[in-house]
Amino acid sequence: MKPRSSFLFPRHGSLPPHVRRGPPRLPAVHAFRECSNGLFLIGLCVVAGVPSACARAEEWDRWNAEGPSFVLTPSRLPQRLDESPSSVTVIDRALIAASGARRLEEVLRLIPGFQVGYKYNNQPTVAYHGLSDEFARRVLVLINGQRIFQYSGGGVDWNNLPVPLQDIERIEVIRGPNAAAYGSNALTAVINIQTGSAAEYAGLSAQAGGGTNRTSDGFFRWGGQVGRFDYAFSIARQGEGGYPHVYDDRRNTLAFFQGDLSLGRYGELQIMAGHARGDYQAQNVNSAYPGTFERDFTDTNGFESLQWRYAFTPDDELLFSLAHDRVHHGDPGFSSAAVIPGVVLNIDFQFEEEREEVQLQYARNFSDRWRAVTGLGFYRDAYRSLYYLNTDAEAVTDVTQIFGHGEYRPWENLVFNLGAMIERAPLSDEWLFLPRASAHWHLDPHHTLRLIYSTGSRQPSVYENQGQAIIQGLNVPLTLFRVYATGIERGGLSPERSRSLELGYFWQPAPAVNLDLRAFEERIDDYIVAYDRPETHYPTVLAGNEVVDFRNEGPITTRGFEVQLNWKNERGTRLFGGYAWLKANTDSLLLKDYAQSVPRHGASLLLDQTFEGGWEASLAYKYQGAMHWYREAPLSSYNSLTGRVAKRLHWGKTTALVELIGGHLAGSVSDYRPEREWDRGLYVRFSIDH
Repeated sequence: MKPRSSFLFPRHGSLPPHVRRGPPRLPAVHAFRECSNGLFLIGLCVVAGVPSACARAEEWDRWNAEGPSFVLTPSRLPQRLDESPSSVTVIDRALIAASGARRLEEVLRLIPGFQVGYKYNNQPTVAYHGLSDEFARRVLVLINGQRIFQYSGGGVDWNNLPVPLQDIERIEVIRGPNAAAYGSNALTAVINIQTGSAAEYAGLSAQAGGGTNRTSDGFFRWGGQVGRFDYAFSIARQGEGGYPHVYDDRRNTLAFFQGDLSLGRYGELQIMAGHARGDYQAQNVNSAYPGTFERDFTDTNGFESLQWRYAFTPDDELLFSLAHDRVHHGDPGFSSAAVIPGVVLNIDFQFEEEREEVQLQYARNFSDRWRAVTGLGFYRDAYRSLYYLNTDAEAVTDVTQIFGHGEYRPWENLVFNLGAMIERAPLSDEWLFLPRASAHWHLDPHHTLRLIYSTGSRQPSVYENQGQAIIQGLNVPLTLFRVYATGIERGGLSPERSRSLELGYFWQPAPAVNLDLRAFEERIDDYIVAYDRPETHYPTVLAGNEVVDFRNEGPITTRGFEVQLNWKNERGTRLFGGYAWLKANTDSLLLKDYAQSVPRHGASLLLDQTFEGGWEASLAYKYQGAMHWYREAPLSSYNSLTGRVAKRLHWGKTTALVELIGGHLAGSVSDYRPEREWDRGLYVRFSIDH
């Protein structure tokens, strides 16, 4: 049974019917060019007399006949890439494979303006345009539209995302704020991880890999059909040794299930569930004392979601979704008794958090000139931690959202997008109005100019609003962080607000080729910063100690431009790359350290080539300008190079892939702290599908 795809709400990873119709009609000169290209390819087949050349040409024709690229994330409506109200990067399954990446966050290095670093092997950090510490709180991450950021610190546990990399069909990344569609946390960027439909995963798929640094991976997936129900279940295991001479090994186990049930004239029901467990090593080092605190801890992360879609007519559709996710940080902490004689101090870092979410949205195609989507949502975050909150009581936050988006086409070459979200900010007890507007002018079928104004917001995390980190001296050469929630007044933080103005140009001579340019200015007000302040008059604080507190600062402004190229030809060559130039300015003394986390230059390039006989080869290059993460040591610029060689084999309906991947071929790389480097490494992977 093929997955059902509607006009308004296509399944993630599928093309909506109006996109399948192909590109808009071209003027005579463009039509002649397309005919010439077709005749050239036919002539190539005749002259060469090689079946593979003909097959490649036919594949190229089919690829170009699919029509313009489309995205779903920016407005919750399927839109052509050149008419999206946000700058979007699309990374498909082929790009993920060609990059040679084993971890999802490594794939994001390909996107202009993104920074990826590792404080520890089990603590990746992903930021867009810098302005971040180890938690990277200002990028919203979704799995098939469901938010998965953590309420406690506001970041994302990239190691423990409950969906294997092998199940990801595509990643849509909005480069810029998009609170008009998703509300809080969509401050600087949105990453929507999309899986394929269950029907696409019918059959058996397995993968195994290993390499240097104690790297070992495994993956298994089985999909099938029972009546009108398509299903797929996958399980993955991943582990590696981490930084040399650092106690930070990790092992992750992921399980993911998805099912699609056709309800006939009553629509379709989609079910998803994921579970992840991470077993980690942790090491706390203090320069004032010649010892380390080493401990083991376990994190679990899981979610369940249900989506029901019903089309009243081909022009209007209803989508209802329920979601639930939970996080448990099972960190037993450590005791200092074994390291410091006579001092017993037990630290327990465990916490739990849970989210319940419901959404209802309705879309309608009113005419060929305009269509719209509107809806409302509600989610509740609950957090419990004796250590971080000094109480057994839950910290609960309720967020209500009302949103809408409209697309209007007064003429064939002009498109307007207008959208907004009204969101209640529970901490400040105010309603936020978060608008967005864009205009797209098609100079011809291949060249488009755009002007975009967008806004973003971020609610304070529970730790920022209710926790207190107090540095306590123990009359020993050791410093520990302790959190109190009594005696010190906290709260009253305002949400962060961002505004972005963008001028862009999009060139797409064919679906296989596009160039995206954007110049922008992004301003963030009420930026939440951490700072140290002396505290002496509260009984829970020892005299002379400092309290780590939080307050709103700003503004901070980032200006720059980005370029992104996606190019593919009929000879099996693909080029994907980008460049970002950034500069941050602020008058706030507390924000100047954040501004230094914005690298002036960043570039990436992926070159992938498919050869006859099933051979593949690719090179992925990354350049990162000098920077440093907030409160960390400065980092020099670095170059990183990953190489991949692969051979594809066929036996009837069974296909196999053998890969050899070399990492950091240009030399060791420090991406978070100068003293911690990733060394060169080799990795071998074998995959089979039946």
